[in-house]
Amino acid sequence: MDGNRCPRCGWPLAELPATAARPATHRLDYVRCVCGSWLARLDGEVVGATRTP
Repeated sequence: MDGNRCPRCGWPLAELPATAARPATHRLDYVRCVCGSWLARLDGEVVGATRTP
């Protein structure tokens, strides 16, 4: 899996806006893909995704 693209539709994550929460040691980003999936990235790697509605 390419950590720089949505695992559901392949959209490049660099083209999505992000909100971020910064835990003590890692960066956690949540981004919404154009396909509707929410993606969770830890230190830039996709670690989770929701299904599209």
